[in-house]
Amino acid sequence: MLTEDPRWRRVLADPDAAAELLADPAARAEFVAAVAALQAEHDDLVLLHDSTLEHANEIEEQLAVKIEQVEALVVELELRNAFIRQVFGRHVTDEVVNTLLASPEGRQLGGERRTLTILISDLRGFSTLCEGLGPEQVVAILNIYLGAMAEVIGEYRGSINEFIGDAILAVFGAPVPQEDHPERAVACAIAMQRAMGRVNAELAEHGLPALEMGIGVHTGEVVVGNIGSNKRAKYGVVGRHVNLTSRIESYTVGGQVLISESAARALGDRLRTRGCFEVRPKGVREPITIHDVTGVDGPFAIHMTEEPAEWRVLAEPQPLVFTALEGKDTGGQEVPALLVAHDDRHNAELQVAAPLPLRADLKLVLAALPGVDAYAKVVAAAPGRATVRFTALPRALQELLDGLPARA
Repeated sequence: MLTEDPRWRRVLADPDAAAELLADPAARAEFVAAVAALQAEHDDLVLLHDSTLEHANEIEEQLAVKIEQVEALVVELELRNAFIRQVFGRHVTDEVVNTLLASPEGRQLGGERRTLTILISDLRGFSTLCEGLGPEQVVAILNIYLGAMAEVIGEYRGSINEFIGDAILAVFGAPVPQEDHPERAVACAIAMQRAMGRVNAELAEHGLPALEMGIGVHTGEVVVGNIGSNKRAKYGVVGRHVNLTSRIESYTVGGQVLISESAARALGDRLRTRGCFEVRPKGVREPITIHDVTGVDGPFAIHMTEEPAEWRVLAEPQPLVFTALEGKDTGGQEVPALLVAHDDRHNAELQVAAPLPLRADLKLVLAALPGVDAYAKVVAAAPGRATVRFTALPRALQELLDGLPARA
């Protein structure tokens, strides 16, 4: 380099010295060669600069494209997550939604075996109730009822798996595992029954009829996960224990919570009940024990609110006929009986010739209202007497009973 040789530094700094030095032909030739080398190095640097600048521009363009692609993916992800949160968030808590969104494998098809607690609720006599209502009124009733129940289930960290008409299927212990899922589910069931007072008050404000609900709770192993296809899937549970929960719920009357032995065992001495009884549900080989729940102690302490019923003994017993129900069908012949009393909780006392089995489902027709079918379940029995709880009480029958004179 010219600047590294002291002779050339002196030439560059002092023009007089340059004339003296370059007068020597050998020195001048050496200087020219050094200048040529410097020029070649400069040209190489210019080429390197231009090439680097061009490559930098290409990288900048590629980076800009990648940034646009990433921004598009972020927007797509936000829209998808917002949709998942909007749809799935209607049925589960924000905690569950956030957990699923944060876990990519949580959205893949597939399932796993897991022990959890299932809750199934159903309105009593809703089909009969709907017969005298318009479609707008039916939808209004369901929106008020299901909205209130979904709020309660969310408070106890349950996940609503499905609305089936007026029935609700909820699970506890999935998608987010919970060690205390049996206790949460039973406490939630009691809270749902307590919330029915607010639901019926709101229905009354809109001129709509009151509702009654039964709830069954069971703890068992099921298959849980995303079920369906790549185009359409939902987070659900399947297995015989889901069916068994539905069977347990079918034994309830309005305002009642019945739970299985496995759920009761999980709560231990924190459980409060009216007692227990054995049943043999359809499709189950061995009898099962069901507990009639009144409350839960401990961290989720909550108890049923019960007021004494007001009975009216009729001045003149009302003749009727009843038939026993086998599933959804009536079985056997019509049996005569007398309705001698009723209360404000849809209970009635019948005078019968032969004893009736507890929890038998009956179809009743009063002689004063031919063609008007009522449905009831036997909740108590004694020689010559049976107490039934109406599960479907037509308005015409309710108005008749309210209008009949009571014994003084």
